[in-house]
Amino acid sequence: MKSILALALMSGFVSNAGALLLPKAIAASEITQVPALTDTLTKPWNRPTVRLTLPTSANQIQFSGDGNTLLTDGGQDGKTINLWNLTTGKKQSTFSAKAGFVFCGAALSADGQFAAALLTSTEATASPTKRKIELQVWNLKTGKTQWNVPVQDHTIQSEQPFSCQVEFSPNSRLLATSIDGAANKSQAGVRIWNVPQGTLQQVTRSTMTAIAHLSFSQDSSFLGYTFEMNNKSQLHLWNLRGSCGVALCANRTLKANLSAPRDKYFGTIANFRFDLNQQDAIAYVWDGELISYLYRWQIKTGKLVGTRELPLDRQDGLLAVSLDGQTYVYGGQVTGYHIGDLQTRQSLNFPQGLSLPMDQQKKVVFSPDGQQIAISYNETITILR
Repeated sequence: MKSILALALMSGFVSNAGALLLPKAIAASEITQVPALTDTLTKPWNRPTVRLTLPTSANQIQFSGDGNTLLTDGGQDGKTINLWNLTTGKKQSTFSAKAGFVFCGAALSADGQFAAALLTSTEATASPTKRKIELQVWNLKTGKTQWNVPVQDHTIQSEQPFSCQVEFSPNSRLLATSIDGAANKSQAGVRIWNVPQGTLQQVTRSTMTAIAHLSFSQDSSFLGYTFEMNNKSQLHLWNLRGSCGVALCANRTLKANLSAPRDKYFGTIANFRFDLNQQDAIAYVWDGELISYLYRWQIKTGKLVGTRELPLDRQDGLLAVSLDGQTYVYGGQVTGYHIGDLQTRQSLNFPQGLSLPMDQQKKVVFSPDGQQIAISYNETITILR
């Protein structure tokens, strides 16, 4: 059966003052604004080259806005988060989780000023298993904690894996978080936080089991996330333009509840992006058996405006999608791994000499400008450009 891996672009730091391995504060001159995104963002990947290789593994990877820094979570133990300089290939900073906690979902803000992460306690506090959850935001200009709040005591079955997601809005003023616990158990909706003030603004009213992807539109006015409910893959789009006062925000509403019908069944939404023109939501869908598709919905109406079959082999899995939705990485044990171009429908090879192991899990992430790809496998991270 075909394997679908939807990768969230997440990484970040968190700790408390008593247990933190303090890095130096990042100077204002090192914080670069995100380059402007346009519909001409697509890069032709006909001749990709290896920029450098980092001697580390990671479950979470994220490029900075300017593409010159990479944030990684340090691998399986969840104890550290590292910041790498991609010009020198050297480790720039290391952040450590406080005693009794591990990192679980993290992110960098688009303007490079903040980082955020959820932490979960490693020891259960009650039976059935409960773990403490904390959210912390760092100010990278000062090198100090911006704010820290306990989120909740969250029920997690110790024998089952769980995951967290953290995502900044492109304007760096909002932060969305989610926590997935016991399998087949409905969880509270996505939490939306005010980054400068550290206040909880909203909890979406959607019920879900596990979120597969979480993303803001480029103008920060919409939030979307995919999840499975009642054996149907769904994409929810929330309108964030409502007013916000001291209490939770009012008038922020569920704009659309979308699914991908294929004959009598529903396809699995493996990944999605908001179009750069702010008009459409684009999803990559697998029919459960043989074929993958590109779906496009109009945000304003929720209307399906088109579908398109993707030129993937039935054994291939989707690994990553560029921000402009035109370039993607896919592959599997039968055909190997490739870079796909939706405009030309070409299948492009990786650089000669870069052979991805077939039997190892891989993490693949595009930089915000679509000019670089980070691939984590075999205890290394390779940067392509």
